[in-house]
Amino acid sequence: MAETEGVMASTTGNADMAALLLLSMGEEAAAGIMRRLTRSEVELLSQRMANLPQISTAQAREILERFFDHYRQHSGISAASRSYLERTLDLALGGGLVRSVVDSLYGDELQQELQQLQWLPPESVAHCFRDEHPQMQAVLLAFLPPESASAILAHLPREAHDDLLFRVANLKEVRAPVLQEMRACIDRCLQHAAQQTSTRVDGPRQAADILNRFDGDRGYLIEMLKLHDAQVAGVVEENMYDFVTLARQTDEVLQRIVEELDTDTLALALKGADATVRQAVLEAMPRRMAQALEDGMSALGLVPLRRVEQARQEIMRQIRLLHEQEAIQYQLFDERVVS
Repeated sequence: MAETEGVMASTTGNADMAALLLLSMGEEAAAGIMRRLTRSEVELLSQRMANLPQISTAQAREILERFFDHYRQHSGISAASRSYLERTLDLALGGGLVRSVVDSLYGDELQQELQQLQWLPPESVAHCFRDEHPQMQAVLLAFLPPESASAILAHLPREAHDDLLFRVANLKEVRAPVLQEMRACIDRCLQHAAQQTSTRVDGPRQAADILNRFDGDRGYLIEMLKLHDAQVAGVVEENMYDFVTLARQTDEVLQRIVEELDTDTLALALKGADATVRQAVLEAMPRRMAQALEDGMSALGLVPLRRVEQARQEIMRQIRLLHEQEAIQYQLFDERVVS
């Protein structure tokens, strides 16, 4: 038994070891560590912590002992913390010079503060900075990772994009007063986000799933929805016929659908599709036809996602028409069936 536990502990990945360590040290200490990590690292560790398998006390002890053995081997005299150096240099040089010296050693503290903005929706960050001076907006874009900066730029007024990029391209250094104002802006943005915290709900998809499972007159409910808002009703109907529902159909239904579809459109729609959808469609077809479809998909090479989505929407429109005409018994949701 001990040998088995030792093998399991020795094969535990570094991410799982880190997750176990964070779970062992308590919420406050774990939060202090995670504040120093990047967004991708936080997401990875959060996933590992949520899915950590059952680990016995003996296994946990061995994993933690391995961690502290590694720490003892590599620690020695630890480097001075940022706060320690700031206090020491403040006494030696005076407050005016401390930040520039320490930033050159540890990297700008502002970078760490801006990390928090990456967790907010880009439209929220853009809203917070929309009324700030363009130079302040440029500083924001300059200090954020390119992916986040690009997403935020897309939500700022389009007519200002070229000016902001020009300002970013000409930035060489940022004065202390501007950094102080930037920190104030970040604080205001985070406080606003905290007050606006909400849970996202995919309303059209939920309404579609409810309708798909409704035993009453679905057609009547759709017509009533159209009286409320025709556009909302249309989105709900589209969600009722999602492309992934192809994987739920019988071979007979899929064969009937394939007979009605254009082969080129089907090949395009299956590009990048979920493996279960592709497998269901291909297995319902004669082998030679399935091979020709796979060859057609390969011949397409890289295609824009927009074209793929258009092909899928066209296919689902045809399927919806067949279903409404009762030409097929299309299964819109997972349910138990008998023959």
